Amino acid sequence: MITYFNNKPRFDTFIEECLKALFAHEEPTGDIEITWMQHLGEDGNFAGLCNGTTEEVEISLATHYSLDCGDRIPFCDQELASNIAHELVHARQFIRGEINSTDYYYKGKDYESIEYAETPWEIEAYMLEQVLVDIFWSNET
Repeated sequence: MITYFNNKPRFDTFIEECLKALFAHEEPTGDIEITWMQHLGEDGNFAGLCNGTTEEVEISLATHYSLDCGDRIPFCDQELASNIAHELVHARQFIRGEINSTDYYYKGKDYESIEYAETPWEIEAYMLEQVLVDIFWSNET
């Protein structure tokens, strides 16, 4: 069973529905910890980060993004939902052992020479993030 900790309860239903969809027909075990902070990265230009193993995954999510002038603007709830969904896809990839935190391998194949945004794990995360948001997110969540 996948368990998770999230300190923003208004997203719990969305997270639960995403996890059910991402792990449908599977019975993996693992813990996912979701931490929220105002910004991520030195420049505050990361929306989310995911790191983990097949047993534990840590997701960090930013509540704001930084403009070039240094101003920090809060993400709206739908943007936050997209960021959650994207990082949950990466969590699934870690738990399944498809990616790891040490190299550019995906499902056993080396992608070190590929631009990060063009790696298969990022392509999958961007594709599924939109599907998950379209199906499970509503402003009433």
